[in-house]
Amino acid sequence: MFVAQAENGRLVTLRDHQQAKALHERFVCPACLRPVGIRNGALMPAHFYHLGPPCAASEAESLPHLLGKQWLATLGEQFGYRSELEVYYPAIKQRADVVWLRGGKRTVLEYQCSPLSVEALARRTEGYAKLDLVVIWIAGPRYFDRWPASKQAKFLRYTAGGFQLLFLDPQAGVLSQWTLHADHIDQRLQWPNRVQQRRLDYAERLVAEAKAVQAGLRFREPKVMALQAQAAKQGLNVAGVPWVVHQQLRHLPGLVLPEWQLRTWWLLQFQTAPIQKAAEAAFWHQFSQVRTPLVPAQAVLEAVRRQWLAVLKQAGYLQETSLFWQWRQPPNWYATVNEKLQQLR
Repeated sequence: MFVAQAENGRLVTLRDHQQAKALHERFVCPACLRPVGIRNGALMPAHFYHLGPPCAASEAESLPHLLGKQWLATLGEQFGYRSELEVYYPAIKQRADVVWLRGGKRTVLEYQCSPLSVEALARRTEGYAKLDLVVIWIAGPRYFDRWPASKQAKFLRYTAGGFQLLFLDPQAGVLSQWTLHADHIDQRLQWPNRVQQRRLDYAERLVAEAKAVQAGLRFREPKVMALQAQAAKQGLNVAGVPWVVHQQLRHLPGLVLPEWQLRTWWLLQFQTAPIQKAAEAAFWHQFSQVRTPLVPAQAVLEAVRRQWLAVLKQAGYLQETSLFWQWRQPPNWYATVNEKLQQLR
């Protein structure tokens, strides 16, 4: 922690090692009012620490977390904000990592480096909302990966630009904003003095996806077996699910089921024509328990739904009327995964 309370009640923010050397007062934690000391070694930024166990609002911090807060505070000042570190809000018993202030508006930045449950992130976000504070969650190195998946889902947000994730690597000095499109990711890399844009295209791993379905059956994964039980009632084999199920996925994290399974459930329910639009829209509500506390579940599912219908239309399987989705021709199921792979070749 960089902020502590002096004996006269004033808050002191540690900025550098030289300042730390000059401080000889006694300090307490602003949240729990228990004594804190100063660490001023060569490897870490100068910071306060609890002389006993840390309180819930001031947990022990890693080097990336300390550096990240400093980096975000500096970035805010470069953008014309006034930055405050570790603002404590007693009403919700929460300490904000960084607050950017401008024109009477406060924006909270939470830089998450340690494990955090979906439920805890939701509670903290709701707490800030009670104080009419906007909070932006930024993921640290623990959450870095080449492609977004379940561990990044809790940070997914939706803005006018679309579905986004934010990552910060303070040691490299770069803030990365990912905008998740249907077929690619736009990355905006923000250094202190420059910006770089790059695009990452999703590669369809069709053979690997087909073999993964077969593996799910072989190892009797519960969700795959539930699909297989429903498919068997219709004389079908999930291992031979149509290729279109694996194509042009939306790749949004946080779904209760993998996207290919949602599409397969959809096919099993709507393989006969015509498909009433009201029933088709209602189908998706049963999967509303997505793990994206910053984005309404229906927003995620609606993006997946639109993509799926677009793929079916583009492939020539579906056509739309005012009240129905009408099959022009249903996609082909295969008897086995080998037959399915052979068709691809």
